[in-house]
Amino acid sequence: MNVFLLLLITTSTLVLRSGDRILVEGPVREDKGVITFRSNGLLYSMPAFEVLQIEEAPAATEEKPVRRLRVSEEERKRLIEELEKNHSGQPPAKVELPRGPAVVELPQQNPEEQVWRSRARSYEEAIRRAQEELELLESREASLQSEINTFFALGFQPRQFTYQTTQLMRTREQIPYARLEVTRAERAWQQFKEEARRAGVMPGWLR
Repeated sequence: MNVFLLLLITTSTLVLRSGDRILVEGPVREDKGVITFRSNGLLYSMPAFEVLQIEEAPAATEEKPVRRLRVSEEERKRLIEELEKNHSGQPPAKVELPRGPAVVELPQQNPEEQVWRSRARSYEEAIRRAQEELELLESREASLQSEINTFFALGFQPRQFTYQTTQLMRTREQIPYARLEVTRAERAWQQFKEEARRAGVMPGWLR
């Protein structure tokens, strides 16, 4: 008979050895070294040793009523009189702030050069972002494939690590689009440089 261990019954977060954090809906169960849980409405499974810890959602705290301080009528009048005296007091002394360092005038840059330099930086930044996104996806693909190979070597069946296989498929689906974004960013950069050449822009303005 299978014995299920109920680990958690509230919304929680699974922290994996890989550093991933998975928001879990409902209970997390363990059976013979395999964790099963729901996330985004789907049921997943993975080896229990992949989970470092389970972070419980903070429990809702009941708001405490504000307790008001009771004072006598005479005390209340005294406090009001003191407050009125403070309002009619002398204004605070003027505080002279220390002066900052003198502004050094820098040589003004050609406005047209600034525009071309700014546009060049935006195209280069777009290429860097696209390349970084592709590298992250390729790194995640390799990491997930390595995990799956390890599970097979340890004797686990595919149904016992559905989370990793699902994530691997999704990652592989995203890689072609990420490569396309790199190609588009590089093409836009080349078209921009050709536009600058036709406009007679100095090469130094594109750096």
